[in-house]
Amino acid sequence: MKNTADFDSRPRRQEQIIVQKGSSEVLLFNMDDGSYYALNEVGSRIWELCDGTHGVAQMVCTVAKEYGTPTEIVQTDVLELLDELRTKNLIVESSRSGMDFEASGAPQGSP
Repeated sequence: MKNTADFDSRPRRQEQIIVQKGSSEVLLFNMDDGSYYALNEVGSRIWELCDGTHGVAQMVCTVAKEYGTPTEIVQTDVLELLDELRTKNLIVESSRSGMDFEASGAPQGSP
């Protein structure tokens, strides 16, 4: 399992992934290597939250609240799924420093 430093990460979906929604699951197809991956309802919700703006801790809280499940259980499941999605090259970590700079309103260019 991953360490607590992962709670600061902000996973985002890879751009080359095609998403196909089925009746009971979501299929992810990686165009780079031809692999595919199936997600159940909860996994699909976690995938939706992998937008580069939600931190892992925020994902855990959101899923726990939406599904009425204890945070400890959700935490384990979220970390395991994110690790698997990273391993399969379906998500990457967003650059937090880049987001912080843009959000800071710092002037662009010189005076």
